[in-house]
Amino acid sequence: MSRTIFVTGFGPFAGHEERNASWEAVKLLPDRCSYKNVTYAIKKIQIPVTYEAVDDVVPKIWREHPTLVIHVGVHGRIETINLEKCSYTSGYCRPDFANKCLPCDKIKLRSVAGDDQCKLLETKLNLEAIADEIDTVKCCCSTEVGSYLCGYIYLKSLDINQERTLFIHVPDIDRPYSSEQTKNAIFQVLERCIWQLDANEKF
Repeated sequence: MSRTIFVTGFGPFAGHEERNASWEAVKLLPDRCSYKNVTYAIKKIQIPVTYEAVDDVVPKIWREHPTLVIHVGVHGRIETINLEKCSYTSGYCRPDFANKCLPCDKIKLRSVAGDDQCKLLETKLNLEAIADEIDTVKCCCSTEVGSYLCGYIYLKSLDINQERTLFIHVPDIDRPYSSEQTKNAIFQVLERCIWQLDANEKF
């Protein structure tokens, strides 16, 4: 396993053509963090809001055997930092920002053998514990990642590794948090994920 943490944010899409709050916060993250005298590189990636980009980037990320992968997306109807518990395997019917659709709204999982039906995949991280420890912003847990690119990228990463994957939904810029405040919240969550992985001997 590499001492690398990947954090992704999305690029522009309908309703957020000029700037996406997720990337505006993610790009402000530091390039590294330290825990127990171990330094982790933080690699930040902006991902276009297309299924093709997700299918291309997610496997490349995991081929580097990262310590942790955090995907971040904007949700225009929330005023909190939402830690998403799960993603769903069907319902991906909307065209992406390139006006392309998936061939099927039901995603075939590599982690589920045979024809077993699976409606969702969940992260193994203890999100309730993390949310309770964040006091600079209002942070809560959610099961509503959605069936657009946010849910799709989360599902793709969970299908590879449920122990080291998280999705965070953030509100739009200054509604109510600035990009700096949102960045700080993402970084605090990131640190606590590392602490959990260490406590659970996942290193």
